[in-house]
Amino acid sequence: MASSSSSDREFDVFLSFRGTDTRNTFTGHLNTALKSKGIRTFIDDKELRRGEDISSTLFTTIEKSRCSIVVLSEAYATSKWCLEELVKILECKRTIKQRVVPIFYHVDPSDVRGQGGSFGQAMDAHKKNLKIEEKQLQRWSAALTEVGNLSGWDLGNKSEAQLIQDIVADISKYLNCASSNDAQNLVGVDSCIKELESLLCFESTDVRMIGICGMSGIGKTALARSIYEQFSDKFEGCCFLTNVGNVEREGTDYWKKELLSSVLKDNDIDVTITSIKTRLGSKKVLIVVDNEQRFLSGMDAVYEVQKLQDDKAIELFNHCAFRKDHPAESFKRFSLRFIAYAQGLPLALEVLGSSLYKKDQDYWKSKLDELEKTLDNEIHGVLQKSFDELNDNEKDIFLDIACFFKCSNKDHIMKILESCNLFPGSGIENLIDRFLITISCEKLEMHDLLQKMGWKIVTQTSKEPGKRSRLWMQDDICHVLEKNTGTKEVKGIFLNLFGLKEIHFTTEAFARMNRLRLLEVYESNLSDDSDSESTSRKRKCKVRFSDDFKFHSDELRLLSPGKEVSNSKFLMETPDFSRITNLEELVLDGCTNLCHLHSSLGRLRKLAFLSVSNCIKLRDFPAIYKLVSLQTLDLSGCSNLQKFPDISQHMPCLSKLYLDGTAITEIPASIAYASELVLLDLTNCKELKFLPSSIPKLTLLRILTLSGCSKLGKFQQNSGNLDRLVDLKAE
Repeated sequence: MASSSSSDREFDVFLSFRGTDTRNTFTGHLNTALKSKGIRTFIDDKELRRGEDISSTLFTTIEKSRCSIVVLSEAYATSKWCLEELVKILECKRTIKQRVVPIFYHVDPSDVRGQGGSFGQAMDAHKKNLKIEEKQLQRWSAALTEVGNLSGWDLGNKSEAQLIQDIVADISKYLNCASSNDAQNLVGVDSCIKELESLLCFESTDVRMIGICGMSGIGKTALARSIYEQFSDKFEGCCFLTNVGNVEREGTDYWKKELLSSVLKDNDIDVTITSIKTRLGSKKVLIVVDNEQRFLSGMDAVYEVQKLQDDKAIELFNHCAFRKDHPAESFKRFSLRFIAYAQGLPLALEVLGSSLYKKDQDYWKSKLDELEKTLDNEIHGVLQKSFDELNDNEKDIFLDIACFFKCSNKDHIMKILESCNLFPGSGIENLIDRFLITISCEKLEMHDLLQKMGWKIVTQTSKEPGKRSRLWMQDDICHVLEKNTGTKEVKGIFLNLFGLKEIHFTTEAFARMNRLRLLEVYESNLSDDSDSESTSRKRKCKVRFSDDFKFHSDELRLLSPGKEVSNSKFLMETPDFSRITNLEELVLDGCTNLCHLHSSLGRLRKLAFLSVSNCIKLRDFPAIYKLVSLQTLDLSGCSNLQKFPDISQHMPCLSKLYLDGTAITEIPASIAYASELVLLDLTNCKELKFLPSSIPKLTLLRILTLSGCSKLGKFQQNSGNLDRLVDLKAE
């Protein structure tokens, strides 16, 4: 759900006034009266202007207001700041159709438009100021003339109280009409309002706290605003507090004052909390707090805003892009691509649709090409707000998932992240709470636009890929490795070899990557015709390491050359692992040209998972010296592996050993050192002739598979009872 207007207005009314004239009298009373009706009013509370130039932030506030009220008092034109405000307000009237309401407070409209009386005196004084350029004077004069010709309010013989009452009624009527029009442009809001209405229990006398949650850009504020506008008349007092999460910028007194003036008609910020509770206790009030995550844990109920269904997404996009329900036939194909890109996120549908309004097909094509490469800046800015609120560990986890681990098994990735000291238990939970990731079928999932936001955060850090924290794009990685441009900033590299003919790099490529903790080289074949001759040609890629290749990072936790590389021809030999002593997982599955494993592999004390399955040219495995942390060793399918090495010392953690489909002829007696072994798979070891007498010493062994071992003599359960086996499969 979202408004089809791309500019979500933050304020209903912007008050422009001369502080020394009316701040503590007329304008102050008008501000209180407007807020008491639930009208979001901006009033600049700074008593003294610092500097000569109007703040750019104030300009932005004017642009984000539905209408501006200009209180033209006798000293108004003496302020250069007020005159610059007026110029900007009238510019917004012309460009974004902002309503402008002048109030002639003890001044004659003719003096304003003709610069007579106090206005003439003020302009004469400005003309004598040599620092003010003629063009600036002309702009101010034109603005006064224009605002003096507008229909507005004149105090005349009315009391100030009556005038304020009339102004508030007029503004309320205007905003109600505008809100009605906006409501017609909101898509998918009706069903949400009905569900929330039942949760709010308006007829109850109890205090109810309802939270609205969902990912950034999903329409939480739009829904809250709709609830506020539709039901505010049921309450004695109302207040809509925007951006409460940014307490550091505004200060707690600011929000306290907003609440007091809107609900209790009191501007005394020194009033105690106890007094506030007592006075609110006798009123039925509606308070909406926007952009505040911390309150959710104490809610009576929490409502999660869902992505738009396809029909609603089409409706919203068409309304923004065409200002009608159905696009021209020639634009239909393009429309569906933009809608698919947005994945039901109202923010994206609204921003993209509005940017395409009245544009030709060439522009639409160009925009699609642009979105393939980078995320739209406006969408990125909104989505990044949630990322910016994360701590450093959570940011690292989010970027790792966005760049490397989307759609990966949660438990598997948790182990990797835990080994990197990123505390994924709490980190992933917080990412879920903030709707930055989800868990589906035990896999880590993420909205595509959030992933693109993560990519953009990484790529924006530097134009040089070697100075970025994560590398996942093939061209960038080849550039960094072949040109030796890597730096200490690089934390992870995931190289997809599909379509790559050859890559050759030396030890120098990693020389400066001393913080590298994740490295994976894999092939993802996306072709449906994987057996075709053309596909086969594309998949021949040679990865060559120099003879003296050594890694230079003590941080490396995951080295995985070969995930999903079945039937490919990549890796011929592995490098020296002696410098990556923290390595905990190594996956080399399906490296069909892999002939040699470096001897340093057998000395990795922290290695917990090693899989070298289906490496059909591998003939030997290095001696096992210090694999004291190894839990799983998978050599299945290594059909030329003839010997399993002796185990020279106790292996206290090895619980699963897969040797099925290998050419081994015997199991060494030193297998007894693997005292924690639970599973031993020897299926189809057709050259296996006998088992050692030490097998019964494996007291924890529960699964022993011997089927297909055609040369193995009859298995004897002797010299140590093996009745404890849960699963013994032998022929």
